[in-house]
Amino acid sequence: MANITWKEAPATWTALLDDVPVCTLKCKDIGGCAASWLDGRLWAPPSHMPKAAPQPTRFFTGVEEAKTAVEATLNS
Repeated sequence: MANITWKEAPATWTALLDDVPVCTLKCKDIGGCAASWLDGRLWAPPSHMPKAAPQPTRFFTGVEEAKTAVEATLNS
């Protein structure tokens, strides 16, 4: 189990893995949240676009969904 903590700033959260920043979540005014890896990781393409290239940023409908996805990725 990875030691993941979250540092919060206005509309931004940073995932820290053993106190090293690995992912930033930025919430949008219109809703939703973009999760961007800081350590070279890539998000898998969405299931509805299986031929798409992996990307460093992925959009989520909310911050809790994004945090859950980040933690699941870091714990796998």
